[in-house]
Amino acid sequence: MNALVRNYVGRETEVTELSRLAACAAAGRGRAAFIRGGPGLGKTALLELCASIAQRLGMQVLHGNTAELEGQLPFAAVSTCLGVTAFSADPRRMQVADVMRGAGRYGVPGSLGGKGEADFATVTAFLALVDDLCAQGPVALLIDDLQWADAASVLVLHRLVRSVHELPLWIVGTYRPGPCATDLHPLTQASGDQRSVSIELQHLDTQATSAITASLVSGAPGSSLSEMVDRAAGNPLYIKELVAALLADGAIEVHDGIADLNPGTPVPSLTSVITHRLRFLSDEVLQALRVAAVLGSRCTATDLAAVLDMRTHDLLPLLQAAHTAGVLLDSGGRLLFRHDLIRHVLYDAIPGSARALLHLRAAQALATTDAPLEHIANHLLHSPPRGGDFLVSWLLQAAGRLTTRAPELTLTLLDQALDLVEAGDMRYASLQLHRAVALLSSGQLAEAEESARLTVARTTDPILTSSARWIIVHASFARGRPDRAFTETGHARSSPVVSSAESIRFHAFGSLCLLAMGDVAQATRVAAEAQHEAERHGDAGALAHSLCTLALSRFRNTPNIESTALLLQACQLAPATLHPAESLGLQLGLANCYIDLDCVDDARGTAAAIGPVAERTGGVYLPWYYLTCALLDFNTGNWDDALAQIEAGLEASEAFGMSRALRALGSLIALHRGQRHYSDLVSANATRDRGTLAWFYEYLSLWASALMDEVQGNPRRAFTRLSSAFDNGVGHLPPHTALGSLGPNLVRLALDQGHRSYAWHVSSVIEARAEPIGGPHQHGDAYRCQGLITHDPDLLVEAARVYQTAHRPLWEGHCYADAAEQLATDGRLADARAMLNRALDIYVRLGAQWDATQAAARLRVVGVRRGPLGPRREARSGWDSVTATEHIVAQHVAEGCSNPEIGGRMRISPRTVGSHVSSLLRKLGLTSRVELATEVIRRQREL
Repeated sequence: MNALVRNYVGRETEVTELSRLAACAAAGRGRAAFIRGGPGLGKTALLELCASIAQRLGMQVLHGNTAELEGQLPFAAVSTCLGVTAFSADPRRMQVADVMRGAGRYGVPGSLGGKGEADFATVTAFLALVDDLCAQGPVALLIDDLQWADAASVLVLHRLVRSVHELPLWIVGTYRPGPCATDLHPLTQASGDQRSVSIELQHLDTQATSAITASLVSGAPGSSLSEMVDRAAGNPLYIKELVAALLADGAIEVHDGIADLNPGTPVPSLTSVITHRLRFLSDEVLQALRVAAVLGSRCTATDLAAVLDMRTHDLLPLLQAAHTAGVLLDSGGRLLFRHDLIRHVLYDAIPGSARALLHLRAAQALATTDAPLEHIANHLLHSPPRGGDFLVSWLLQAAGRLTTRAPELTLTLLDQALDLVEAGDMRYASLQLHRAVALLSSGQLAEAEESARLTVARTTDPILTSSARWIIVHASFARGRPDRAFTETGHARSSPVVSSAESIRFHAFGSLCLLAMGDVAQATRVAAEAQHEAERHGDAGALAHSLCTLALSRFRNTPNIESTALLLQACQLAPATLHPAESLGLQLGLANCYIDLDCVDDARGTAAAIGPVAERTGGVYLPWYYLTCALLDFNTGNWDDALAQIEAGLEASEAFGMSRALRALGSLIALHRGQRHYSDLVSANATRDRGTLAWFYEYLSLWASALMDEVQGNPRRAFTRLSSAFDNGVGHLPPHTALGSLGPNLVRLALDQGHRSYAWHVSSVIEARAEPIGGPHQHGDAYRCQGLITHDPDLLVEAARVYQTAHRPLWEGHCYADAAEQLATDGRLADARAMLNRALDIYVRLGAQWDATQAAARLRVVGVRRGPLGPRREARSGWDSVTATEHIVAQHVAEGCSNPEIGGRMRISPRTVGSHVSSLLRKLGLTSRVELATEVIRRQREL
């Protein structure tokens, strides 16, 4: 390594630090470094050094740079660095490219990111790719000029840096200070644990400047040369280019080992020094280079030939001349300037109007090739207004595909195009419809609705009208206004230009809107009408929506397997008739029904089958999927697994209005476990989620708040909360159905507050819901309520048995504790102690320390203690704290599997696997996957 240090004069400290970080990453403890410095200070040179270091350590090197013109192209920087293209020979990279194109998410509310939000499906795909690559061996990810990076790429890098210590991954990025780098601060700031460091490049001192000069001129610099070089202010690039220019002009002579300037040599400017190589090129080569400067760093010889209207064969000699002069570098088929300053000099030498015309010419030429749509769009963004006709015609045929790749860029171009087209122009409505879809896909729901209404007002075309009205319906529904969505379905049905087939579909979806509004009776009536019409016309899509409404309406009133069968029938119809996202929504609804019926295996199977689809679809469906999995794990007592699902879901939930429900569920676990930060968790639920789906989970926030009241010693307030929800409903859930398994808690609180008649009322409602073949836990709810009211320990024990059948250990434990208290009151102290032991064993297994403490305190009042040992505390660190799921994950890590591979084997998402790995490292006091694998193998040998 000493030789490497000697080759980077003045950067010895930086080279040593980078070498140390690389060694850590190669050993499995990933590290990140971000090099900050002005132009010419040697950032790119250090990045090239990093590539050499990584190669010597046997790391796979992924090297890329960002382009100034690509700041609006999501994932442009990271896709270039990772080699993600649709034409890649690597199936994994092709899969990521397919997700990035987002075709399956077109028109899905919020699924493509936008307005500062992330496209989480694509973020997840990139993270999974890096995981896969790291599973094969250490990886170096090197990115130059991060100041130009798009926001989505920065997010991917930020996520990678956050868990870099777990992987054999070395991330190095360079960037210039300035306004463009402001958004990089959260990414580039150094971490306290040294997994990420920040390196600031300073100007070289006089000694280093002299050493560099001497190496370039083959002699010690004389006084005149030293004085001139000192004016380079310690900038390595300026020094090297200055000396090279002076040598090329014959201005330096060496006598007796001293190199000095010829008398009268003028001091060249930085620009003239940087561009001195251009002086020896022909006008034809310079013209080609100017066009290349406009096309940017992603330009290929084929692209440049198309814009110049030349054959590629004729262009090659010109490019070779530029290479020979040191203006261009070889870069995997792309035309990369030796330094970005050269490109800027060439670009700035072209008058603004001429540059705009060149951008237009580039867009027109690239449109005839296989160039990516986003590259064409980027040039149109910088084209003159006179290119409007091409802009409009191109958008009319490309806007749909461009939306899935770069929705914000699409919107910018559509706004420009709409300014060029009269409202009476036939093209206006089509452009406005494209704009509405782009807004919908990027989560700007109110704006999407407005744009769609403008489309309806400007066209009588049946297809455009129906499409626009559907956007209004979906935008309204997604932003928590099912009432507006229902009203729009009525307008669509009464429209003379909407076909009869579309009218049936609007009618069917209207029933779902009514259900979301809580009008179950009207929803059922409309769904039955739509079902009849759909069956008569053979419309499977409308039939699927109708059956969904009928299933959920019946399930809400009488949860049973017959209701679920209707929803299963709707799911079977959906794949061939509905958008994939709508089909996914039906299956998520089915999984939630299975959870409510305690069909644990069916729920897990359904969730496992739709997990990969949810990961690719994104939007609200991704956090909804994680919430569904978390609820299943919570109910069945797998709380650490539930927390892993919650952690994964929260990363994707903020933009889609599901964070409140996820945080509430996390709060419940924290409260039951007696963790002291519970107040922060519950207070985070103060803001209500937006979105229609989120309303169905409002009961979770109510539950967390009521439990918080009890923890704080205010059961009266808890009773008031729950009784109000039971009487008036909460979210989309009408009165008497709002609480689910919170009913027994309400009965218990009512009895404690002396409201015995109200407790009987609640109990009778719960018993009626359980009667028509409900799920096991619903019968357990009924038994527990009756046992609490009648002081019957046998009923309480029966309730515990039923909850055990339902795989709901928390509720089972509550029943044992209730039975123990009643048995003690009846004087059966030995039986009471046995029931208390059962309750405490369950609480300890769950880690429900607060419940264990409460139960023990209640029983002490009536003379029952567990015994001299007291309740055992669940281990919170070491192998004894590792859950069954985490044991499986650890074994797969030891086998060298990546998170996506583990997820595929276990039928859970890679994001959830990542949460489990982080939990394992935390519990075992380890820092990396390599250490975890080593520990697993060591332990296996000892057992």
